[in-house]
Amino acid sequence: MVVTAHTYVTCIRERWEVPLTVLSGPILDEVHHQLNTWLHQVTRVYKEKEHAEVEFTIGPIPVDDGFGKEITAQIITSLNTNKTFYTDSNGRDFIKRIRDYRSDWDLDIHQPIAGNYYPINLGIYLEDESMEVSVLVDRAVGGSSLVDGQIELMLHRLLNDDARGVGEALNEKVCVLENCEGLTIQGKLFLRIDPRGEGAKWRRTFGQEVYSPLLLAFSEEEINKWMGSHITTFSAIDPSYTLPTNVAMITLQELESGKVLLRLAHLYEVGEDKDYSVVTGVELKKLFPDKKIIKATEMNLSANQERRKVEKKRLDWKVEGTPEEPTVVNGGVVDPMKLVVELAPMEIRTFVIEFDYLKTFAS
Repeated sequence: MVVTAHTYVTCIRERWEVPLTVLSGPILDEVHHQLNTWLHQVTRVYKEKEHAEVEFTIGPIPVDDGFGKEITAQIITSLNTNKTFYTDSNGRDFIKRIRDYRSDWDLDIHQPIAGNYYPINLGIYLEDESMEVSVLVDRAVGGSSLVDGQIELMLHRLLNDDARGVGEALNEKVCVLENCEGLTIQGKLFLRIDPRGEGAKWRRTFGQEVYSPLLLAFSEEEINKWMGSHITTFSAIDPSYTLPTNVAMITLQELESGKVLLRLAHLYEVGEDKDYSVVTGVELKKLFPDKKIIKATEMNLSANQERRKVEKKRLDWKVEGTPEEPTVVNGGVVDPMKLVVELAPMEIRTFVIEFDYLKTFAS
């Protein structure tokens, strides 16, 4: 779908239907949509995967007519969603959204499209009494559910300056020598249908694969010769140990002092999944099996202050309408002997780890 757009105003301008080309093979099936010369879509279903992949190529968007344009993808289902959908907050917890509604004030909606759009970094999903439909993205996009049972994602936009006060067009160009044309983008969406309450495992697990894909490396050397002169498998952690399924290592960085900055994040929210929305432990000794840890200092999230010092300085606000006792659950203090980090749902913990390098090298 193509819509006419101002920076803060969006309205539908054009829809169309296109013929399909279907390709089938032993690994996957593909459906190609060539909507026009600047808009192409491929839908793939892999035989061993339980989700669909949609790859889109958009651009250069034509500007000859003088209208700004926004290219959106719509996924239409029969779910009875009662104006409700869920979008991620910076790739972490999913926030409940209700169309034309705000919980903090009485909303008087004047732009029903723009007023219901939200930023999406990880994904969006719908649910009714029996099913869930989830869509994950590989880049930040805008998204909404403007009609019950429907997901809409804005994939690309190009705006002229329409003299309404912004003073700057959104008209990105790519130039090769003196030849400049509008930006062409290529990206992917991932779609899956689950029974209600079962979609979180896929959103969190596959979402990590989308966010942190494997890095592929290639060589022109003959394979047997290369394998004979290189180490082909390696694990820095204890080979008998893996990170818990509901935990991600989001930072592992060597500092100038020889210390290591480590951040661990719980991937699930409270109540999001019956199996994984639980407090989980990570064994630091098994993350660094060949090093002697002499100290693990917990820091604040930005790693510039010790957490215990920050907690002492934190103001205790009493807010009207909130319970006396806090309901937030956090992981406990790390025992310096056991060195097990507890992570509660949605918790991120940051540590600076010091090693005894003399004992490491001696061993």
